[in-house]
Amino acid sequence: MRRRHNRKVMIIVNAATNLANFRNEIIEGLLAENYEVIIVSPAGKRLLPYKQKAGCQVIEIPVNRHGKNPFQEMALFMKYFRVMKAKRPICVLTYTIKPNIYGGMAARLLRIPYLVNITGLGVVFDNKNMLQKTIVVLYRRVMKHATCVFFQNKTNRSTFIRLGIGFPCSEIIPGSGVNLEANTLEPYPAENEPPKFLFVARIMKDKGIHEYVDAARIIRKQYPQAEFHVIGNCEFGYEEQVAKWAEQGDIIYHGAQPDVHSFMKKSHALIHPSFYMEGMSNVCLEAAATGRPVITTNWLGCKETVDDGKTGYIFEPRNVTALVKVIKKFIELPYSDKVTMGLNGRKKMENQFDRQLVVNSYMKEINRLAEY
Repeated sequence: MRRRHNRKVMIIVNAATNLANFRNEIIEGLLAENYEVIIVSPAGKRLLPYKQKAGCQVIEIPVNRHGKNPFQEMALFMKYFRVMKAKRPICVLTYTIKPNIYGGMAARLLRIPYLVNITGLGVVFDNKNMLQKTIVVLYRRVMKHATCVFFQNKTNRSTFIRLGIGFPCSEIIPGSGVNLEANTLEPYPAENEPPKFLFVARIMKDKGIHEYVDAARIIRKQYPQAEFHVIGNCEFGYEEQVAKWAEQGDIIYHGAQPDVHSFMKKSHALIHPSFYMEGMSNVCLEAAATGRPVITTNWLGCKETVDDGKTGYIFEPRNVTALVKVIKKFIELPYSDKVTMGLNGRKKMENQFDRQLVVNSYMKEINRLAEY
C-alpha cells in the first residue's frame, strides 16, 4: 500500500506545445490540490514556465514521433521506466501513441496505476499493414492493465473494441476540451470586409490541405476578394508545395504561429477539411469558442464539434465539390446569420466542451488513487 503523503503525479507527452496548449488546466488543478507534478516531455520553449513553477518538476526525454527504429523505441521505453522507478508517482497520465504504449508498459511493470488518453488514432490505424498490426498487439498488452482509458470520441472506442483491444474501465470525454477564457468570444468581422477563411493544422494530406487549396481556387474565380489563410507546420516534405501555392495566390501562408487566436478573430469561418484519425479537433473547438462558424467534415472528431446548419456546416471528406458548395452557401448567407451561427457555436462550447469537464474527470480518478 502506498503511503498517503506520496502525492506525485507524472504526466508524459510527446511535445512541449501539446502540454502547454491542452494539459495546462490539469496541471493547475493538480497543483491546487497539493499534488507534485512531474512532467516528462521533449525539450521546448513552452516548458520554461513549468520549470519555474513551484510544485512542478520537468524531465526532458526526446521523442521521435515518426521514428520506427526498434533500438530507439526500446531506448525510449527504458528512459520512461527509469524515471518512473526513480520518482515512484501514485499514477501516470499518458497522451498520444508512444507515451501511451511505452509509458503504459513501464508503469505496468512497476505496478504504478496509469491513465491513458486516446487523443486520436492517427495515420497508423488508417492503413492496414505490419506497423498497424504491431501497434494493435502492443496496445492490447498495455490497455488491459490501464486504470482508466479516456477516449475523445465514441468511434475510437468502438475501433479498439473491434480490434480486440480490451480495457477494464473507460470514459468518453469531450476531447481535450476548450479553455473558454483563453479562447474568448470575439466580435464578428465587419459586414463590409471580404470573406476570410482560415485553415489551422499540420500541413499534411490527411488534414485536407489539398481539398482546401482546390476549393480556394474554385471559389476565388467567382469571389476573387475571398481570402484563404493557412497556419501550421509543414510535415512530410510539404514546404516546397506550400510555397508554390502561396506564390500562385491560392493561399496566404503564415507558417506556424504561437498566437492562433489573433488570426481566428479576424476570420469569418474556420475550414477544417480533415480525414485524419482525430480524437477531437482542438482547432474546431477553439474557433467555435471564439464565435466563428466551423466548416468541417463528416468525420470522427470533427462532426461532433458542429451542429450542421446551426453552428457551421458539415460536408463529406475528400470531396472538393461538397466543400465548394458549403463555402458558397456560407458566403451567400446574410451577415446576421453568420453572426448568429458563431454565437451558437460559442454556446455549444460552453455547454458541451468546457475544458473543466475534462479536468474534473481526471481529478476524480487521481483523487481516488491518492486515497489508497
